[in-house]
Amino acid sequence: MTPPPHPPYGPAPVARRRRPSAWWFVVGGALLVAAVVAGVSLFVWTLGGFLDSDATVRADGRTATVSLEGDERRMLWTDDAYAQECEVVDPETGDAVPTRPVTGNFTRSEGGDDWTGQATFDAGSGTVEVTCTGDGTVIVGPAPAIDSFVLGLLATIFVPLFLGGGGLVVLIVTTVLFASGRPRSER
Repeated sequence: MTPPPHPPYGPAPVARRRRPSAWWFVVGGALLVAAVVAGVSLFVWTLGGFLDSDATVRADGRTATVSLEGDERRMLWTDDAYAQECEVVDPETGDAVPTRPVTGNFTRSEGGDDWTGQATFDAGSGTVEVTCTGDGTVIVGPAPAIDSFVLGLLATIFVPLFLGGGGLVVLIVTTVLFASGRPRSER
């Protein structure tokens, strides 16, 4: 007995998948752009506590009324070039607002001048009267909070990493599928 003849053709060709839509490249690119925007925005938000101010008060012995938004703690930033003292009063009650010395070393530079965090106080009713002596100016602003700083720092790292990583994966997978797929117009 003779073996059956081999067919004159090889195995049937495997049908290639269709290429993904070009919109997937747009999705991957948009995720990368969103990662950059989120990183910059979160970085600015994280450092905002060190840069914001509610008011600048002249240290000339006159009382200045300062409106405070929110109920977060505030800090008195004194000019390093002068020996300044400040008193904070709640105008609704007439009572002195208790201030606490700053634990740690907080400094900021603005307009060529250097300030050091001197004391913190609660916002109270939302309006305070600040009287400072010693010449120069004093900045009243939000007190930096370590917990929100750490949270902001972690968000600044991981949110862009997640978005950028997702965008990179989408672009790589789309590129591989696009290169190995048959054109979309081919049937």
